[in-house]
Amino acid sequence: MLDRSLTLKFLRFCVVGGLSTLAFSLLTWLAVSELHMEPTWATVLCYLVLVPPNFLAHRNFTFVSRGHISREGRRFVALHAFNLLLSTLGMKLITDVFHKDYRWGIVFSAVVVPVVVFVLMNRWVFPRRPDSQTTPPSL
Repeated sequence: MLDRSLTLKFLRFCVVGGLSTLAFSLLTWLAVSELHMEPTWATVLCYLVLVPPNFLAHRNFTFVSRGHISREGRRFVALHAFNLLLSTLGMKLITDVFHKDYRWGIVFSAVVVPVVVFVLMNRWVFPRRPDSQTTPPSL
């Protein structure tokens, strides 16, 4: 069974992810409908715009890290590149190799990828140091 602190950390991760998804959707919609940007470029721009606030939210709320900010920032950006690669490869495998409907690729990106990203953020980007006495926020 998972310990309570890890469960709460995962719930905070889901809150930040949900808010990020809403912000991304709103910004992309505004960029396309109001600024008349091409949808693909709007997606890229809005994704990149949200990387810094996502980093700060995960660092300060989800994982309550007090590690070295530049190291964590570099790892966070690298993890987001991996996230994009994993989502893309998942879609490619599901549709082109296994010949399944693209919606299974969406499920992969919405369910499997976030779990992998959470584990990597918890273990690699924002690892908890044994001497850390910071109390994480509750929900």
